[in-house]
Amino acid sequence: MSRTSTGTKRHLARAQRQRAMTVWAMAVVVLLLAVAGCATIPTDGPVGKSDPLSPRDNSVNIDFQQFGPVDGAAQESIIRGFIESGTGISDDFQVARQYLTPGLAQSWAPDKRTVIYKDTFSAKPGTEKDSFVLTLDVLSTVDADGVRTPAAEGATTSVEVKMVLVAGQWRISETPDGLLLTEATFQTLFSPVSLYFYDPTFTYGVPDVRWLASRTSRTATAIVRTMLNGPAPYLQGAVVSAFPSGIALERDSVPVNNGVAKVGLTAQPLLETSVAQRQQMHTQLLMTFQKSLNTITELQLLADDREVDMGGADQAVLPMIIDRPVSATQIALAKNELVTYDGTKIAPIANMPSVAGLLPSAPAMSYSGNNFAFLSGAGNQIYSVSPGKQPTVAVAGNSLTAPSFAPNGWVWTAAGDGSGEVVAINPDDGGTMGKPVILTVPWLVGQTVTTLRISRDGARALVISQANGVSTVNITGIFKSGDVPKELTDPIAIAHSGTATLGVWAGESTLAVMAPSAADLVTVEFLDLVRSPLQLDPLKGVQWLSAGSGVRNVHAQTATEIFSNVGNHWEVAAKELRQASFSG
Repeated sequence: MSRTSTGTKRHLARAQRQRAMTVWAMAVVVLLLAVAGCATIPTDGPVGKSDPLSPRDNSVNIDFQQFGPVDGAAQESIIRGFIESGTGISDDFQVARQYLTPGLAQSWAPDKRTVIYKDTFSAKPGTEKDSFVLTLDVLSTVDADGVRTPAAEGATTSVEVKMVLVAGQWRISETPDGLLLTEATFQTLFSPVSLYFYDPTFTYGVPDVRWLASRTSRTATAIVRTMLNGPAPYLQGAVVSAFPSGIALERDSVPVNNGVAKVGLTAQPLLETSVAQRQQMHTQLLMTFQKSLNTITELQLLADDREVDMGGADQAVLPMIIDRPVSATQIALAKNELVTYDGTKIAPIANMPSVAGLLPSAPAMSYSGNNFAFLSGAGNQIYSVSPGKQPTVAVAGNSLTAPSFAPNGWVWTAAGDGSGEVVAINPDDGGTMGKPVILTVPWLVGQTVTTLRISRDGARALVISQANGVSTVNITGIFKSGDVPKELTDPIAIAHSGTATLGVWAGESTLAVMAPSAADLVTVEFLDLVRSPLQLDPLKGVQWLSAGSGVRNVHAQTATEIFSNVGNHWEVAAKELRQASFSG
């Protein structure tokens, strides 16, 4: 292939990625334009096809137009009209309830569950008289607490609907609680909100992404109610809430006046807390409000409409640390020795013993910058080393993943042999090696684990694994007793494309993943629990990946060069350096 042809293809690929970046960043504009074109929903005929749109922080209360049932409408028309009226969030679905029998209109609970489906659905007669079975291609589901779970590729679901005649008009007599929405409609009506819970040390804020209905007057109430229900299943046991168990809103309303949210809570459990706990409750909820709503700058905790003692300045608790930044300095390998790279220069590490004879790879660095770890040889051993101390075998196993440091200094790795084993060990600053903790993770048994990376808050882990040719990207919670790991929670899956095997954290909720190749073009993909995957410009021969914080601080690495992402294309940042890694 000629140089001109190669350059043209790279230019075209780069342009495609730049367009993807623009779409991701300008999602609000796209959505507003989409709404302008689809605000009127027909009451009959097939559901039209809509392109999926990237989600955004919806601060606009969009009013879709709903239409009530038409006299003499056929059964299928009533069913479709009911589903299409599922956009009536602002008035508690009064139009949608007109399609139901009087009894069902009272009991139907639209907020119990939301099924997000692709394009359209089919409605066919069921086995019982006047019943229908709806079949939908499911993209994801959202439960009553706003936890969104992606569906497996190609997943479908069936919904049974029964009908009766009421005063000569067909009405729905039986249908499951919840809504059925297309992806584009869901993205318009719901917004992602990060609830913040504490890590068990009450140091870091851990984001818990929920999808809540975008009703401006009710969003603050929904946030508080959802937070009081506790963390999402995959974070239960891994994070803690400052709010005591059993506490609830005194009434189903959180008024906001002049930027101050007044949160009335059940009096007894609130008054039984300490001043320190109330301050932590205040910090946890205010952080969530300020990250999600630009209308709230302060809050008051109330018991029976009375303010509670929050203590003085001398009793203030430490602020919650969120999206912990990492040092700009990376650990890397040059001529098989450990070196540092700060983005401009490569430097040896003072008093660091030689590790070249151990054939090091995949180096890792603690957040303190005092401890280091690396794979050795064939990847069945991980060594720990620090300046002035000789390398020591920390972990031995089969096909171990690259070591990863938690904020508390523990080193983590996973066996890639399908055993489901995950190992953590604490090499302290004095060079003493603790006893390894070996976890057998049931959901990893039979999976080939290729990546295990601890989050910067220490409460979660990124796990990438493969089975039967299918790559899975998961985030799991870390349940600990004190500092000692006890188990990994059942994970939440992250939607992705391709067959990723290598990944790193690129922020508090963002991941960068890829499938390394020494010869082919490799595409780095950004994933999170909010947006569709974002792909960067492909680059040939990428074998390693590191990321600080955000899209602009990711580094793709070939066998001999490190590339930085500049304007969504890659530029050489350093040569004769390999496998650079940020702390963690």
